[in-house]
Amino acid sequence: MAEPAKLQLLTRKPGEAGFQIHEIESSQAYFGYRPQRVPNEAWEMTAQPRSPDGRRNFIVKNLRRDRYLLIDGQEAFLWELFDGSHSLEEIARTFHHRFGAFDFAIIRKLLAKLYQAGLLVERENLALQQTLARSQAKFWAMGLTNAAKCWRRLSFTVPHADRFCGTLYRYGGFLLFNPVTFGLTVIITLLAGAAALHLSPQAKQFTQALAAKPWLSTGAMLASLLAVAMMHVTVHALACKAYGRRVREIGFFLLQGVLPTFYADVTDIFMSTRRARVIVDLAGPLVELFCGSLAFLAAYQASPGVGQALLFGVGVLLWEGALINLYPFNFLELDGYNIVADLLAMPTLRQQALVLAPQLHRRLLHPSALTKSEWIQIAYLLLCSVSVLIYLIAHLDFLRGLLPSWK
Repeated sequence: MAEPAKLQLLTRKPGEAGFQIHEIESSQAYFGYRPQRVPNEAWEMTAQPRSPDGRRNFIVKNLRRDRYLLIDGQEAFLWELFDGSHSLEEIARTFHHRFGAFDFAIIRKLLAKLYQAGLLVERENLALQQTLARSQAKFWAMGLTNAAKCWRRLSFTVPHADRFCGTLYRYGGFLLFNPVTFGLTVIITLLAGAAALHLSPQAKQFTQALAAKPWLSTGAMLASLLAVAMMHVTVHALACKAYGRRVREIGFFLLQGVLPTFYADVTDIFMSTRRARVIVDLAGPLVELFCGSLAFLAAYQASPGVGQALLFGVGVLLWEGALINLYPFNFLELDGYNIVADLLAMPTLRQQALVLAPQLHRRLLHPSALTKSEWIQIAYLLLCSVSVLIYLIAHLDFLRGLLPSWK
């Protein structure tokens, strides 16, 4: 059996000419490491509502770097021990006494997350290690990195986003967040629904009119989608300001390098209440619902022709976008999913459900061993699977009905 790795230390007492070599097992040095979190004034922790099985998560905010980290109850216990006075060996022993079981990977993974979020005091040689790693990078890897940087230049962010959104909120944005505005939105949506039903028998004619002018119809719909998407993220940001939280960033980028995407980073709302998070999530899709309603009402008043067809098509597109965004069971982490995750106090519901999926056939053999949270994850998987299947069937049937007109 191989001997454990050792660290060799050169030591010399004052007045001595030579050095002495002391050997320490690397595991001993590792377990003697004393992780230290950043000073108390550099972080803030907010407890989240309890999940159905009684567990509680926490959000730790790095006030200096404006970063956020989600941790569970066990990790929060470890966080309190990362004060620089406890070695990893002591931390592991304390954790075992507290919870009765222990996997050292918990500490290792938490340390990695905390370092990434800048929540631990970094070791002095970390910068040196990063410099060495960069110097050893291969030429082709550096070339790919430079190419990726050039491509990322297509994105942009609004300078001083929080100040910009705060100004918008003070000079009229606050009017969006009151019961009167919500009531008007509901009334307009109901009227638009009636208009859409009245126009729906002409849907085939609208499709043919748009197909006759493909460039015009495609350009108009893309422009409408981009404009509404920009308003969507802006209202998210204004809702965040309505609760006195900070908008970290607002901008535009190419999702997967292809899809134009506007975004607003409102992560700071996690430091507020659950009600605030739900309202921030709900605010964005209501923009698509409202704009789609206006398009239907305009189509109802418009004269027959391409203009009416375009307005009807934009209304359908925006309403469907709002539905997809608000519907939580589609395997996507959109606004509707975030609302359900907040209401259930299960911020990682989708990830947990996907991890459970491969084991599901075995776990269902012993249903009594399943926890309440796992039953919720199973329900999420089932609803998502059925919903996606229904969506695909409905749209395939719709496309099949259009084939004769395309021919």
